[in-house]
Amino acid sequence: MAQFENELWLPCGVDALFEFLLRPANVQRISDPRLGLVFEQAPDVVNPGCIIAFKVQAYGVVQKLEHEITAVERPRLIVEEQIKGPMKAWRHEHHFEEHDQGVKMTDRVIFQPPGGMLGFLVKESTILDGLEDGFIHREQELRRLVSQGEIT
Repeated sequence: MAQFENELWLPCGVDALFEFLLRPANVQRISDPRLGLVFEQAPDVVNPGCIIAFKVQAYGVVQKLEHEITAVERPRLIVEEQIKGPMKAWRHEHHFEEHDQGVKMTDRVIFQPPGGMLGFLVKESTILDGLEDGFIHREQELRRLVSQGEIT
């Protein structure tokens, strides 16, 4: 399976960042608007076993997806896995490490591209490029929120 990893250092507390990212509404705020992320079903705060249903604009079409939160280990780890969607497999791990100067957050996405006709159009390299762009946008938004004191 393919893997994408992104590392980000932020000058804030690990608890504050972790709690911020447990809320789907906050994830929507920091997502690239080109993705068109809209939650159709999501709790205020995620916990293991909860299902999140959402739509995104990807590869020229609106995709409906469902992810399950399979792990929450405060304040170290959040794991979500696709249970319905276009990919053959998708697992997104959010790792948090506290350091003297703030937090190191590492995102690891392990995936298998879609099959069928979509698989002919959406290759691993296309997915990796999209993840890179999305995480660049997310980093900019998180840095802005930290600098404004919303995440301390």
